[in-house]
Amino acid sequence: MQALDLRPAGTRGSLRADWLDARFSFSFGDYHHPARQGFSALRVLNEDVIQPGSGFPMHPHRNMEILMLPLSGAIAHADSLGHQAIVRPDEVLLMSAGAGIRHSQMNASQQSLDHHLQLWLRPRQRGTAPRIAHRHFERAGRQGRWQLIASPDGQHDSLRIDQDARVWRAALPSGCRLGFTPDAGRSVYLHMATGSARLHRPQPAADTTPLAAGDAVAWREGERFELAADHAEPTELLLFDLPPHTD
Repeated sequence: MQALDLRPAGTRGSLRADWLDARFSFSFGDYHHPARQGFSALRVLNEDVIQPGSGFPMHPHRNMEILMLPLSGAIAHADSLGHQAIVRPDEVLLMSAGAGIRHSQMNASQQSLDHHLQLWLRPRQRGTAPRIAHRHFERAGRQGRWQLIASPDGQHDSLRIDQDARVWRAALPSGCRLGFTPDAGRSVYLHMATGSARLHRPQPAADTTPLAAGDAVAWREGERFELAADHAEPTELLLFDLPPHTD
């Protein structure tokens, strides 16, 4: 894989059913892509649109750090630890599956679609005690800037995950430019959740790449970049600052 790998939305896997329209950035379920088994500690990035009154009934997970991030609508969560929650936009649910947990993930509405992302990261330790955390993140905290939503140390009131990874979220208003410079030796994965933007890289000179919803960019070795939003449509993106990627 090249140092920078552009992954258009249309190259993702897909699953369509009468109750679900899903896109898979990495191999998942019956979708298998030999070159996309994950990226560093990031194992799953699924975009799900769930019909009203439908969803995923109770099922098991283990040894995975799972983040649920609604983009519109809401998720009704219940689990074998006794937690029940409605997760709405501007909120994130963390499920550290550890030694094992069962949960259901349903559309909380009988009228509206549930559109969300689910993100899985491999943990550093296996077989830990499972736990749930649910947090609200103010939209103003990511308007035109990076908002830390998950980290190994809970910095800036982010959700604490068992992995040397940081997950950032940003919303770009029209005319905004936002940059990021990773530490040396880190891998970076950028995912466009909604809207569109232009990616600017210092090398090669004047290199600009348009990005649309569902597109992603993976850097085996992270580099300085900037994003610019030129349109009035809502533009949201996720950035994963990850341990070095190995084959």
